[in-house]
Amino acid sequence: MIRRAKKTDFPFVYPILKQIFDEMQMKSIESLPEDQFYSLMKLGFISEDYRYSYRRIWVAEDHGQVVGILDMYPYKDQKIIDVVLRHNYAKTGLPISTVIFDDQEAWPHEWYIDALAVHPDHWGEHIASRLMDEAEQVALAHSYHIISLNVDKENPRAQALYKHKGYEIEKSMTIGDRTYDHMIKKI
Repeated sequence: MIRRAKKTDFPFVYPILKQIFDEMQMKSIESLPEDQFYSLMKLGFISEDYRYSYRRIWVAEDHGQVVGILDMYPYKDQKIIDVVLRHNYAKTGLPISTVIFDDQEAWPHEWYIDALAVHPDHWGEHIASRLMDEAEQVALAHSYHIISLNVDKENPRAQALYKHKGYEIEKSMTIGDRTYDHMIKKI
């Protein structure tokens, strides 16, 4: 079953989302103590507008357990998605000058998949594919006809899935410290 995330889902969403952060190897994240980053992400998750807010996340469940996550939003929201996090820096002991996410990841007229991840115990069960189908339906419901995502050039498994689902590489870009292919699909 796929459903919208709830505020109470954070303890189940975070470990799946953290897989992405670990793969990205961003110095801005790796420099923070784990408990501090967890607290910051939790404050963002329960907020209304943060990039990883419960309002932007859909979860896949298996027997009541969260096994996959999808985080998405329209291009225009990039202006506001990280403001909430900066307002919470002091609550977690971070200086206001801290920068964690600051790269542009989506482009005009795109509905953007920021995060798509499945718990490793459930890889190969087509959960990511079903979440991607859900993303297309949500994008269309918001009158978007281009859906995009970024995939690490060193992640051929994910690239193969996205190509299979009809995504095409539009350009390469840097996010954090790594190079990604920006892929789009017209829907």
